[in-house]
Amino acid sequence: MTQHKKLEKIAIANKFNYILNSYISGEDAKKAFGYTVPSYITRLRDPKHSATLNNLHIQLLEHVCGIPKEIFDENIKFNKHTIDEIIRKYNYKKLIKEQYNSNICKNLEKNKIFCKNEKLFKKLKGIWYAYLYPSNPSSSKKDEGIWIVKTIINDDYSVVDEYNNRGVLQISDHQSLILKKSYEYGDLTIIRFPNRQVIYGIFKFVIISTQNGSENEMVNFGFYSRERYTSKVAKEILGDIDKVQLKLDLGFNNRVINKVVVK
Repeated sequence: MTQHKKLEKIAIANKFNYILNSYISGEDAKKAFGYTVPSYITRLRDPKHSATLNNLHIQLLEHVCGIPKEIFDENIKFNKHTIDEIIRKYNYKKLIKEQYNSNICKNLEKNKIFCKNEKLFKKLKGIWYAYLYPSNPSSSKKDEGIWIVKTIINDDYSVVDEYNNRGVLQISDHQSLILKKSYEYGDLTIIRFPNRQVIYGIFKFVIISTQNGSENEMVNFGFYSRERYTSKVAKEILGDIDKVQLKLDLGFNNRVINKVVVK
């Protein structure tokens, strides 16, 4: 062993001894290293013994015992005050980081969009019928130009309709969403409705979806009800189709595409 290595080994052993005498116990180190026999720690404390702390030991001291690995850098000479200062700064930075992370968690909790509302959810669970005008009236001839879609909200907040389109209910403070994925095309549908109307067993919604067999978006207003209405009554409630339905203007779509710059 060269003189440099010998001096480095002595410094490491002295640092380890000081840490065991001042900050952690030999039992703490034994558990951190996964040893079962205390004598292994004794050997590491003895600068005359062939055993010495390796990089894995040093990393375990930091991650398990909170002793910064910087202490064992060969450029850091053994000095009790220096070690105390390194540990003090390390713990201060750790505290600041923990407080920062705690504040982030609190802010995320505070700014959380969706929430649990068991009282409202009890009112939402079960069978509903959605009523709206389709994008293509010929697709709903059997219902006289109206879509009537039986929908079930399950106990686990999952949603499924009679056409096997599946999704999930998301409750927020004042409005809630049903997000569904089309069984046939995989398109996403977003249905937003006001919580305050749910207790009446009938509530309006706005739905953003794609027109049948296309990628063209549309906005539709409709309503959910616990009651199964006839198409005639549903149309009376919905009113004029031109006032409750907005289809994508293809000219607008083309103008957006024409502004696309390929980089």
